[in-house]
Amino acid sequence: MFQPKYAISDFTTTCLTSIERLTVQLEQSIIPEEVLAHIKQQCLVALTHFSTQIEGNKLSMEQVSGVVEKHRTFGLVRDEKEVKNYFILLGKTTKLISQYKKSLTHDLILHCHSNLLNGIAEKNVRGTFRNVQNAIYEAQSGNLIYLPPEPKDVTGLVSDLCHWMRGTSAHPLVMAAIFHNQFVTIHPFVDGNGRSARFLSLYLLEAKSYDWKKIVPIDRYYADDRGLYYQMLQQHYSPNYYHGRHDTDFTPWVEYYITGIRIILEGTLNQVALYRAKNILMNNRQMRILKYLAHHKYIVVSQYAKRFSISTRMATRDLRQLVDWGYLAVFGQARATKYFLK
Repeated sequence: MFQPKYAISDFTTTCLTSIERLTVQLEQSIIPEEVLAHIKQQCLVALTHFSTQIEGNKLSMEQVSGVVEKHRTFGLVRDEKEVKNYFILLGKTTKLISQYKKSLTHDLILHCHSNLLNGIAEKNVRGTFRNVQNAIYEAQSGNLIYLPPEPKDVTGLVSDLCHWMRGTSAHPLVMAAIFHNQFVTIHPFVDGNGRSARFLSLYLLEAKSYDWKKIVPIDRYYADDRGLYYQMLQQHYSPNYYHGRHDTDFTPWVEYYITGIRIILEGTLNQVALYRAKNILMNNRQMRILKYLAHHKYIVVSQYAKRFSISTRMATRDLRQLVDWGYLAVFGQARATKYFLK
């Protein structure tokens, strides 16, 4: 039976207190509906980019946005499928929470994995716990980094983890931290373990009411220093699961995970403050066009001018301001310039 070893250090307690304070600040922040919709969309793109980038996806943030929002292609078929699948699954999080009654089950885990690898892996690999031994090697040297549990132990280890999740009284953020680490440790799939762990961690946080308006891209913290992320998962243990990570002390990982949430939450609050400052200067036309673009692909200057019965010069100024403030991006030149949500 899985009974994780960990201690709630003074450092973790301080971080948790800070997170609760920051959470209240974010919940009390008044963000106009059209601005909030824009930030949410940016967060979905960011989470998709960072989580797939950690595992080697080559697409930039801008390219990910192009793939998932504008159906553009860049000649990287697998990478594009990865980001599409992750983006779509993120959009289903709230529905899954309702469907699975906020719980973590084998069916949920397999369902999510199948969606993440749709069109990437063979059907006998997708949504199925592995029946072969796999391993993680260092790309340059070829040295063994981690040898996960044997296939015969995988299903039981996942069951033990799910059982612990159902009965634990741990703080929701601590619970999500331990789940993230233990799931990656079990490495239950041939491929897609990291993406599954990070998505399911977000699922668990939202199920426990820690969704932070859906505008906090937590995975940025891991992507900003992938070396540290993997180091904190492995710590000082032997590469062989049975020689160390089977009996992990989760305390350092919990501190790392909680720190990451605090840092990204602080950054989000700073971003919200900037958006609110810009919004004070935003005129009614600009607010209305952001709402319009939430349901339309793009707008051009002539359409904007006609819509609000203003000159093309004033229309251009309004749209350029939204570009400068980070709300819109542009494609094309001169009269053919298209403005769309960034």
